[in-house]
Amino acid sequence: MKPELNLRQVDVFRAIVKFGTVTAAAAALGSSQPTLTREVLRLEASVGFQLFERRRQRLHPTARALKLYHAIEEAYSGLDKINASLHRMRAASGEILQVSTLPTFAQSLLPEAVARLHREAPGLTIEIDNGDPRNQSPISGFNFDIGLIEGEYDDPTTEVIPLGLFRQVCLIPAGHPLASGTGPLHLQDFEDQAFVSLGPKDPYRLILDRLFDEAGVTRRLPVTMQSANGACEMVRSGIGVSILNPLTALGYLGDRVVLRAFAQAPGFVVSALHPVDRPWVDTAGRLAGHLKAICAEAQQRLQALQLI
Repeated sequence: MKPELNLRQVDVFRAIVKFGTVTAAAAALGSSQPTLTREVLRLEASVGFQLFERRRQRLHPTARALKLYHAIEEAYSGLDKINASLHRMRAASGEILQVSTLPTFAQSLLPEAVARLHREAPGLTIEIDNGDPRNQSPISGFNFDIGLIEGEYDDPTTEVIPLGLFRQVCLIPAGHPLASGTGPLHLQDFEDQAFVSLGPKDPYRLILDRLFDEAGVTRRLPVTMQSANGACEMVRSGIGVSILNPLTALGYLGDRVVLRAFAQAPGFVVSALHPVDRPWVDTAGRLAGHLKAICAEAQQRLQALQLI
């Protein structure tokens, strides 16, 4: 059985692939050309196949060597991430809070909560990742203290913190026929309307499609967007109407956009997640408290606007 590579051999191999000559690699490693030449010979004997072709005083990696090099670089990229994280920790003057959130909340719910938390803890560093925290797992490792999701979630590896229960609202371009009037809109009001829809796999898109299909209502779908903010921008541009989550919609109210209630509006649940095997940090609990308070304020605003 051939012996496994040690770290010194990996460093020698990487240096030669990068610099192309033993002399340059030796200088980079603080070694000598004769020493590195012997190490290359031992390295090839250790792996059991030729790593380099010698042409015109340069060492060219073989196809096998390039595959090995790419595998090594992938491993080193993980080490680079570890070191980058270490540098951030050293640079931070205080605690680091890691947040994973769906993009829609990074643009609606989270900014105000972060601002309130920073006023309380100005030395805090918050790292925000725009990704679905439900895609992480105990196997791959939870990389957040607080995660923000929509919808209900049940997993023994995470604690679920309810933040708010809402109902979706209608977004109408100012001047559109549906923008006038009072009271909630109904499914039939959207017959033959240009409708800005979310992506075909979005769970709320699927719910709305089923409601319209069951009611026999046909809409025109000129644009499909992958994000709620993108859909709001399309409505603001006058391309069509839409039905979206109220937290995002409120940010566009009055900006060439009218909001109206929707009689058959699906519920919209906002929750925070915390990995059960990750220690609670004080700022995570305080951020969750601010998020819950902002959701309650949004509910009051929606009620005042007669949108619920």
